Amino acid sequence: MRRIAATIALIFCFLLSPFPTEAQVSVTLNLDRAEATLVDTVEMNVSVSGSRSTARNPVLQGLESFQITQGGTSSRVKIINGKASSGVEYTYFIQPQKTGIFKVGPAEIEVDGQMVKSNTVTLEVKEDSRQPGSDRGPVFIEASLSSHDVYIEEQAIYTLKLYHRVGVANLSLNLPENEHITFKQLGRPSEYQTTYAGVAYSVLEIRYALLASKAGDYAIGSSKMNMNTVQPGARSSFDDFFRDSFPSFSSGRPLSLATRPMEITAHDLPQEGKPADFSGLVGDFTMESDLEPDSLKAGESATLTIRVSGRGNVHRIPDIDLPEMPFARTYNDRPALETEQDAHGIGGTKTMKWALVPEKTGQYNLPILTLSFFNPDTKKYNVLRTPHHTLSVLPGETQKAVASPLSPDSEKTAEIPVKREIRQVGKDILPIHTVVNNLSVPCRALSTGWRLWLALLGPLCMYLVLLGGLKVYIRSPEHFARLRSRNAYRTFKKRCQHAQPGGEVIDAFRNYMNDRFSLSIAALTADDTARLLQEQGIASDTVRKIRFVVHTLETAVYAGKSLKDSDVVKELLGLVKALEKGIR
Repeated sequence: MRRIAATIALIFCFLLSPFPTEAQVSVTLNLDRAEATLVDTVEMNVSVSGSRSTARNPVLQGLESFQITQGGTSSRVKIINGKASSGVEYTYFIQPQKTGIFKVGPAEIEVDGQMVKSNTVTLEVKEDSRQPGSDRGPVFIEASLSSHDVYIEEQAIYTLKLYHRVGVANLSLNLPENEHITFKQLGRPSEYQTTYAGVAYSVLEIRYALLASKAGDYAIGSSKMNMNTVQPGARSSFDDFFRDSFPSFSSGRPLSLATRPMEITAHDLPQEGKPADFSGLVGDFTMESDLEPDSLKAGESATLTIRVSGRGNVHRIPDIDLPEMPFARTYNDRPALETEQDAHGIGGTKTMKWALVPEKTGQYNLPILTLSFFNPDTKKYNVLRTPHHTLSVLPGETQKAVASPLSPDSEKTAEIPVKREIRQVGKDILPIHTVVNNLSVPCRALSTGWRLWLALLGPLCMYLVLLGGLKVYIRSPEHFARLRSRNAYRTFKKRCQHAQPGGEVIDAFRNYMNDRFSLSIAALTADDTARLLQEQGIASDTVRKIRFVVHTLETAVYAGKSLKDSDVVKELLGLVKALEKGIR
């Protein structure tokens, strides 16, 4: 029954899926956070999209002040709306050696004989100001503000960090409400590992752009986060079934946390030096323009393109007006605004285009266009100007119409087509029906009524019944628990084949323990490993060796030490294999 249902599903997917196409090759560099301390290890990913084969590893730039450890490589293939996208991802772990603001990247990689560059990202490294010994418990939350003194509509980065040593689920967040303060989320939340007061934590970080629309002193209240905490311990297959089938289901303990209130002051924009055409644009912006082509014939069309890019309140970028030009007709296109968000704020690019159709020959200078904005970093107004453009208009080709009237003789001799009588050239093979009674439809009973609906919907209903029965069988708690326990070692061995010694191996071993012994461990330490294995009746010598290996891997991840010897992974695989024999 399962094979029949699977076969039918594959046929449906094959018939409904269009032919995939490859995407263009691009390289993207990402960090798992925008701020770090000297004791943190930052995860860096270099993603190559559009190709799964590269000549060599990426060449990384901007990492002179970091210690680098390679994490591993993985390939991927996705098909979305009939379009296939393949790629490869390189993972690295970097540990800063000094404080400051660093530009990381770009990463260069050779793909199909062509060198492709990635973007650059900014990482701010600070001193670890947290005092050792100040343990704040298994779960706590912190809020910070990049600046407490801003101008109107200047972006201040409001950062929330949830530190947890236990599992958390069903998170909900309530931000403080102020009449003239708005919060705009910057991208998706990020997750990473860090140390706080010498203790390892998992961190969930959410960033917002905070903007004040009116001058004044504001009290930013507490942000409140509600969640369920899941303590490490035994779990049942019943809990696994509901957690996988219904993501909103959680059996953890409810917990509510709140941040400390803070204050911010918003100032009016200065009047001194304000340009007459200032539109309220605040931030840091650039403007570029191009004329294509700059030489053409009269009657042809040229395109003037202006792009305004930067970071700030990009929705305030005004539509630039192109003055009338006596030598050409102008047709403006609808402006297009593209916004982007990252950990450092909101940015974007506004593109404006005009079609120029010159009507006179000669050399013409296009008018210089301006745009003003206020830069809160320099606390001054800036005026952007387009460069000098010259349009060369050459004489156009004129089409001459030559009239050639017909002579009187030709008019007389012109042949006039003669109409001919329609004649039959063939005869139909099939008989011609002159009455409806002679027409008949075979299997008329199947073309109407309940038989028709049965013929159309019967196979589909049968497929749905088989598929539903298969899903019920697969999702049964007993089958789910047995399947995960039976495949635990195989899954662990597969993940360790390409993993580098460090966090990936620890995560794989933690998943193995959860699957093999039906546990729910959010954070696994060396001591927890020894205690759990002793409870399962494993030999003390095997427990001692596994604890030593896990402790070595923890040191590599959280203390920033580099493990280049892959024998530690092989040793852990051998110990887990011996563990499997002892369990059986």
